[in-house]
Amino acid sequence: MTSRVALFALAAIIGFGSLVGSTSSSHAYTTDFRWANNSGYVSCVRGVNQRAQAMRPQMRGAYVADGTSGCNRIFYGHN
Repeated sequence: MTSRVALFALAAIIGFGSLVGSTSSSHAYTTDFRWANNSGYVSCVRGVNQRAQAMRPQMRGAYVADGTSGCNRIFYGHN
């Protein structure tokens, strides 16, 4: 029984470590809010969201995703 608990604890530690390690290689951390200081980017995304509100609900998601991707390309050079 003790070996099962130890094995589970080891697997949990390895899993958590790999999760934390994978976040450091992503483009933006979940706590990275530097984009909020970029007023041009915020205005771009806000405009995309405002225009999406005038669309049918079925089309909003794809429009917002494409529009936000466009804002990312314009201001940060990536999707």
